[in-house]
Amino acid sequence: MKRIQPRWKLSALSCALFAFMSPTWAADSTADTTTTDSSAPQIDPVQTLATLKFEAAPAQAKDPDISAVAKTIVTREEMLQFGDQSVNDALRRAAGFQMPAPGQGPRGGGGASAMRFRGGGAPIFLINGEPVQGGPRGGMSVVDSITPDMIERIEITKQPSVAQASVASSAVINIILKQPWDDARISGTIRAGYGLAKSDQKEEQRKNISVQAEGRDNAWLYSISANQMWNGTTSITQTQTSNETREQKRVTERKSQMLAPRVEYELDDQQKLVAELFYRNNESDGSRGDQTQNDKNDSIRLNTRYERKDKGNSDKIRLSVEQQNETESTRSPLFSSYTDETVNEYGAAYDGVRKFDENRQLKFGTDLRSSELESNIADTLDEQRYALYTEGSWKFTDRQTLTLGARQEWINRSGLVDYSDQHFSPVLAHRFDFDDHWSLQTNISQAFRSPKTDQLLPTVSVSTDSDAGSLNNPDRGGNPNLRPEKITAFESTLGYNTPAGGVNITAYQREIDDYIEKVIRQENGRFVERPINQDNATTYGVEVAARYALKQTENGHSLMLNGQLSTVRAKIEDANHQERLASDVAPYTASAGLSYNYQPWRISSSINLNYVPEFTRALDNQPYDRTSNERVNMDISVTKRFDDGWATTLSARNILSTDYKERLNSQSDGSLYESRVNQAIPSVLLSVEKKF
Repeated sequence: MKRIQPRWKLSALSCALFAFMSPTWAADSTADTTTTDSSAPQIDPVQTLATLKFEAAPAQAKDPDISAVAKTIVTREEMLQFGDQSVNDALRRAAGFQMPAPGQGPRGGGGASAMRFRGGGAPIFLINGEPVQGGPRGGMSVVDSITPDMIERIEITKQPSVAQASVASSAVINIILKQPWDDARISGTIRAGYGLAKSDQKEEQRKNISVQAEGRDNAWLYSISANQMWNGTTSITQTQTSNETREQKRVTERKSQMLAPRVEYELDDQQKLVAELFYRNNESDGSRGDQTQNDKNDSIRLNTRYERKDKGNSDKIRLSVEQQNETESTRSPLFSSYTDETVNEYGAAYDGVRKFDENRQLKFGTDLRSSELESNIADTLDEQRYALYTEGSWKFTDRQTLTLGARQEWINRSGLVDYSDQHFSPVLAHRFDFDDHWSLQTNISQAFRSPKTDQLLPTVSVSTDSDAGSLNNPDRGGNPNLRPEKITAFESTLGYNTPAGGVNITAYQREIDDYIEKVIRQENGRFVERPINQDNATTYGVEVAARYALKQTENGHSLMLNGQLSTVRAKIEDANHQERLASDVAPYTASAGLSYNYQPWRISSSINLNYVPEFTRALDNQPYDRTSNERVNMDISVTKRFDDGWATTLSARNILSTDYKERLNSQSDGSLYESRVNQAIPSVLLSVEKKF
């Protein structure tokens, strides 16, 4: 790729937003400081039902966040109440996120790497404010190994914010790890689970064991988290063409380990040092007929931080280092490939907050990152990213808050790709509280999103199953010639929230130049899916999220209802000014949940239902339409607690779940070209837990 000269061109929107900049405006609070709605229902000592807590600052908060950028918080109590087993289980109740159920999707679905936000790419994941990544080519990340026992809360920022680099993705998920209790030298939870699902030729067996322990000794705080998971699946894929129908059995054995020790030392009441280590290993061995697939991803990451807090002012210095290695081996009588890739990443960052009074504060910082990717079949790719940001907020009346931020980024790549560029991204947000219940929040932003490393690598990852390399099940590869996306976004949320619940309605629109889409082309007799730049794309939609909570009654009953509907329309315009809808974005998704707790019996239960409609989309540069079927998925969880810290949970996943079906029909006469079906596997998992 030729070198791109640095650009300082600002659009009319950039100039307009920058003109409002004031050095005395306030910033968003630091990532590890939560602010929740003071009107949210309080949890009684015996109550285990919790509700979603939305943005806004309570008067009694030690360091209230006056930012106009909306934030949603999912508490650990809520995750335990719903019987969540992973981060994805908690996020499925948040509007805007599309996550395939395990075993569904053209490749079987998966963890955080399979998540989509409002029909676009995956959101940014942080752990205690530090970015985490998946494998070199989009493999599982450490997020997929974190259990609710490790988590204090999850902070979800779904609108652009320069402080956490979400200005391009518009979604940041910050996982705050659990803090030890003040009066405990050692406490924790041990959990073991076993699940089995079997019907006809389909079978799934799951086993897991996890340990979470934490404690405090004077100025020292320490914790350790460990889990081990095994998952064996036998599934059936059915493929059909105009000439024949075939069934293919696939056997997959997966195992995963994660170890995460953490230590803090409090220098005084205002300062502390933190060190976190994450070690993760994932292995997958699969076979179908005469083809075998062996994948392995292991990583080790060290995060260290110095934190200082003095009332509303704070400073944070972050240093991190990570090494990841990912291998993939595919063998068959007709084909054999082996890929070995290693990523070394180093990071340094500073975040500062200065609070001038109750109505004005400023946040600023810098982020420096360097990485090197080595591959056995491609040139080494070196990358350096640098960023400076400032974001301020001004509460100029009792009911109005204005937030203005800007982020300047530089990026340099060498080796496989020779690339240099810089971008300026402004954000303007406004919040108006009509009264104690009604509010209107609006956000306007402009941003650039550079391609991820795994999108640039030309390495081809071979698909499995009997139709591997077909148009319905293509191989995967990257594109070293990708250009960054330029995004202009507008969002507005009308909210009505009370102690018993509320409704939030969000309308959004994003104009994207050089939109990156995964398209399928034929290469050497096989179809390969690679990301390419389309000329332009427009995504827009409406999200409705609602909740209702019945606080625990005198008889011990408590109830929570939640539901969400998220619509998205992604329209693409190519270089020839031809328009079509994005091929893999569903027009809407819907979900609903019910949680019930009866305290005298210490029983809590929940049921969650997800729905995706059937939709048909044209494939880019192909004479076929692809239709994905209507899909329904139901999850049920029941927990019974006993004396002495014992508890047991029965979780039923993919109940009433429909198979994932895709078919390609000719655009000229509607005839079938080919189709494939991945059978869903309902499963039941029994877990036993002991607190100590």
